[in-house]
Amino acid sequence: MSEIEIEPKNLLKTVLVGGIGAILVITFFMSWTDVDPGEEGFIYRPYTGGIDQDNVYSEGTVFIAPWNEMITYNILQQSRNYSSKVMEKNGMEIGIDVTINYNPMQNNCSKLHLKHGKAFENSFIDAKVRGVIKDVIGRYTYEEIYSTKREALETEMDTIFQAEFPANFISYNFCEIADVNLPENVKLAITEKETQKQRNQKAKELEEEQQYLANAEIKKAEGEKTAAILRAEGRAEEIRLVQQQLTRSPNYIELVKWKGYADGKGSPFGENNVFGAGTSVIKGLK
Repeated sequence: MSEIEIEPKNLLKTVLVGGIGAILVITFFMSWTDVDPGEEGFIYRPYTGGIDQDNVYSEGTVFIAPWNEMITYNILQQSRNYSSKVMEKNGMEIGIDVTINYNPMQNNCSKLHLKHGKAFENSFIDAKVRGVIKDVIGRYTYEEIYSTKREALETEMDTIFQAEFPANFISYNFCEIADVNLPENVKLAITEKETQKQRNQKAKELEEEQQYLANAEIKKAEGEKTAAILRAEGRAEEIRLVQQQLTRSPNYIELVKWKGYADGKGSPFGENNVFGAGTSVIKGLK
């Protein structure tokens, strides 16, 4: 049995071709990269232009040259919580917890990356939020912050963030003051004051209700008085007219009396009998 002899030159060529082929296969598979759900990506070309700001990649698998890099950002809504010790208007130190909701602006992640880099939350958001908390809280008293002005505080911070975030390619959604931490004695004093205010309001409402009912009774009595006066005046006018008629005609009273008899009322011979004894007119006979 004869052995196949391979010349060293051909062997080297075979090894080189096989090695190149293997490298190409490995490179091919390494050139596929994924953009996960909720992410947005762009390509960084270190040798041919840097950040590609013209092409944006959403969820899916993308083929890129192996020497390039796919940079991705989570563009879903995200929250960051801040616990700060700040001075209120009168110089008292209070603790406040604030939550910020945001997300990288869609189709602008490459611009965000150029301006702030992947650590944009540390370099921009954290510094901005802490600065705004300090400035805004410093314009209110601890009592306002704790009870009456919390919504006003949130609105004021909203206004600042809505102007600042989009200019840095970040969508601002909302902020919320989650908690205000005061010394216990101060907190008790505010609570007692609010409780007393509620008691005063309730007492005022009760007083107003009682006054309303009293006014209603007065109006009712005045109405009844007016009605009685009108009835009396009507009766007096009736008497005056009768007297006037009697002055003119002395027989008017007899006419009124017999008119009543004719109506079957007040007859001296009994009800429903105006003709005297021996004559019976019974009401209701058919």
